[in-house]
Amino acid sequence: MDWFKTLETRQVLEQGAIATEVDGLRIALWAVDGEVYATGNICTHAFAYLTDGHVEGGCIECPLHQGLFDIRSGKALSAPVSKDIATYAVKQEDGFVWVDINTPAQQLDEAVTTAHVIGSDDRTLVVIGAGQAGAETVIAVRKHGFGGRIVLIGSEAHMPYERPPLSKELLAGVTTIEDAYVFQAGQAAELQVKMMLGVSVSAIYSNDKTVRLSNGETISYDILVLATGARPRKLVVSGSDDTRIHYLRDLHDAEHLGAALKTAQSVAVIGGGFIGLELASAARKLGAKATVIEAQPRLMTRLLPAAPADYLAGIAKQHGVSIELGARITNVSDKGVGLGDGRLIDADVIIAGIGAIPNDDLASDADIKTHDKGGILVDVANRTNLAGVYAVGDVAVRQERPGGPFQRMESWQNARLSAERVARHITRHSPVAEDAPWFWSDLFGATIQIYGQTDPDMAVVRRDGDKAPVFLGQDAIGRVKCVIDFGDPSALRAARSLMANGQPLATGGSEAGDNEEDDMKQQSFESRFVWPAEGLTRVPDWVYTNQDVYDREVERIFQGPTWNYVALECEVPNTGDFVRSYVGPTPVVVSRDEDGEVHVFENRCSHRAAEFCRELRGNSTEFVCPYHEWSYDLKGNLAGVPFRRGANGEGGMPADFNAADHGLRKLNVTKRGGVIFASFADNMESFEDYMGEAMLTDFDAVFSGRKLKLFGHYRHTIMGNWKLYPENLKDPYHATLLHTFLVTFGLLVAGNKSAMICDPKGRHSTMASAKSDKSVSDENKKEMRAYRDGMTLSDPRLMDYVPEFDSPWSVTMQVVWPNLIVQREMNTLGVRQLVPNGPNEFTMIWTMFGYEDDDEEMIRHRLRQGNLMGPAGFLGLEDNEAIKFVQDGMLNSAKPANHMVQLDPDVPAGTSETLISEAAIRALYQHWREEMGV
Repeated sequence: MDWFKTLETRQVLEQGAIATEVDGLRIALWAVDGEVYATGNICTHAFAYLTDGHVEGGCIECPLHQGLFDIRSGKALSAPVSKDIATYAVKQEDGFVWVDINTPAQQLDEAVTTAHVIGSDDRTLVVIGAGQAGAETVIAVRKHGFGGRIVLIGSEAHMPYERPPLSKELLAGVTTIEDAYVFQAGQAAELQVKMMLGVSVSAIYSNDKTVRLSNGETISYDILVLATGARPRKLVVSGSDDTRIHYLRDLHDAEHLGAALKTAQSVAVIGGGFIGLELASAARKLGAKATVIEAQPRLMTRLLPAAPADYLAGIAKQHGVSIELGARITNVSDKGVGLGDGRLIDADVIIAGIGAIPNDDLASDADIKTHDKGGILVDVANRTNLAGVYAVGDVAVRQERPGGPFQRMESWQNARLSAERVARHITRHSPVAEDAPWFWSDLFGATIQIYGQTDPDMAVVRRDGDKAPVFLGQDAIGRVKCVIDFGDPSALRAARSLMANGQPLATGGSEAGDNEEDDMKQQSFESRFVWPAEGLTRVPDWVYTNQDVYDREVERIFQGPTWNYVALECEVPNTGDFVRSYVGPTPVVVSRDEDGEVHVFENRCSHRAAEFCRELRGNSTEFVCPYHEWSYDLKGNLAGVPFRRGANGEGGMPADFNAADHGLRKLNVTKRGGVIFASFADNMESFEDYMGEAMLTDFDAVFSGRKLKLFGHYRHTIMGNWKLYPENLKDPYHATLLHTFLVTFGLLVAGNKSAMICDPKGRHSTMASAKSDKSVSDENKKEMRAYRDGMTLSDPRLMDYVPEFDSPWSVTMQVVWPNLIVQREMNTLGVRQLVPNGPNEFTMIWTMFGYEDDDEEMIRHRLRQGNLMGPAGFLGLEDNEAIKFVQDGMLNSAKPANHMVQLDPDVPAGTSETLISEAAIRALYQHWREEMGV
């Protein structure tokens, strides 16, 4: 070993990070927990001294782009760094640190270990597009264990490379294309990927899963990933066909533009986005005069708010860049760019950076859905509409949730993240929490970083750091949603912490108060309750246990834009019939008036708020408050006030008292199939639109128009949060494990024809199964401890199923958000109404029914099967206890935690065709978060 004497051990331990040189090599000495380590001192992503960065927790954060390395192992830990830093052997002798630059500190594990998986899978993965996103997909699928054949097809002859250097170091000739390669030396061979470079794909045949190449060759695929990127949008004005206009998208463009800039005297850059400013920066660095021409009234109108955009313009002007805003280009020529006001911007080099057009032609021709503004439509896992086909990188237009906005992002980070999503989905790994959008640009000697989702119209607060300002974009309640930093990593780090904690900016200029508890009391609901970073695969305890959360649910859900079940029409068949019911925890009365109309009004006297209706059900001509005997008619109008005029000419109500102004609070009412719903919302959508086509199909199978016959009621209280019950009916996983009766007699068993169906918003659902005469497989028996082999029924009629519904299912349990469960367990029928009593308790009201045209035998059959349900039935008791156990676990936990709901990662949220799934629960909380503003 060749040991080199460096610095005193005492000096390293005191300073913690010191740059030095050993035999001409730049290295860094670090002190971590009393130990000394040696690594390379140059970031592997871009040239920056790591010793100028921030050290915390045994890691060094690069000062340029905040990539993170582990000091002990040299491992690259976070974007944008992907290559490890070198580590060197260290010893301490005679008070000095000695370093051997020829011996690593330890043998690092290879970034990707593939030998044990290659060949274990007979599938072929074809990646079209050998840019960064395509290459990152190859790396990621191997990292996660894909053992099949991989073919990477690219039209350029070069190995896959990163594109950001094209407008920076590579353009200026500081680095070469090899420095930008995605694959490390020998990595493509290690990954066993077949590289087909310099050839393009001419067609995709999705029916037989093949792609045709420009050389006539055909390749079959099982999995296809489209990483086709985008092409520059061309400038079309007078003279553009005859004038050399430079664009920058690939290495060929960079080589030609770099050569032109080296001899240029004046450069005109059309487009005031980041690519335009980067090219103006490069031109100025090479000594040329630069003018940026932008059609909008300011720079970055589609990306940045005005304040940071104006600050960026100021930086450009300080570095000698002329900026023409609100400029209309009329023509271009070898002399320069002509503007609408008659001026000519002199230029011997003209560059256009006016956007990019996604390369989605291949996809569109293959019936892969594309966005009307360009790009391939993908879901949260980057899947297209065709099974086994994905899209990544610049060409992908992603929708994070059904009904949400579509976004196409062109960034280094997006290339990596989209590749990771696809790789995890292909290899059936669970999705992971993702960072907020992140972008950086090196301009005029400084690094500008944008972290978070920007909006040009968002409110912005400027904070000046030690080195440069940082702009904090805020939402409507003051929470930090994005950070735009102009070169102060410490300010960026602090702002990102605010984003992670969901904190609003404090008034008076500080980001957080001295007393965390006092700060929390003053913070808004949205800032106090922030969903876990892992996303929908985790549900925090406070969703179920916090009083403030519950109060907001009452306001926004039960009293918000929802249809709440209140009664069956067969419970109030005649004039004067009434039922005492609930909308959430709010007592209401359901009554039928003299005209046969149904009314729902709040069970609260308009005088002193007493609950005037005390009976569960009955018949009456009026409702009289027992406290002061104010009376109301069947419509909820105030009918009588005792001593309204006073007694003996004294007292009584004011002279202007108008009874019409003091009726009961009335709710909107709708009915369908004999079921009554009510809403506090004034402008509720129709019940049909509220349910949606798929949910109405299952609802109408039970409530088909046959007149209902009331059988009776159950009522009981469960010590748990009310949402746990809808969850229970969106959780087919437990049904295949917990309920001995269900699994032993084949009513709901993994392997049966079954589905967990959700509406597009995720609020309503149907757990459905078709009864099977097949015995439970031995394999499934091993998974189900509740299964009891040999258990039989003393009365086999309990399992008889009489087909009577227009439905393929023998069992459906439908959740109608927020408070109704419609049960159809073979031929027993019932509805269950949820009445929350606070965050930790709810009451369940069961109403069992049949049809008026049932004969005596069917009535007895329905009643017999009714033993399946109810609080003491074969199923209900088990659910009730399980829900209590969950609530107890949360309330008695030493520390609040999260629930894991990761089953069935192929379905991020919504309908699933397997019972071993929690996708419907994820869909529920996707909707819940929107309604609650979480």
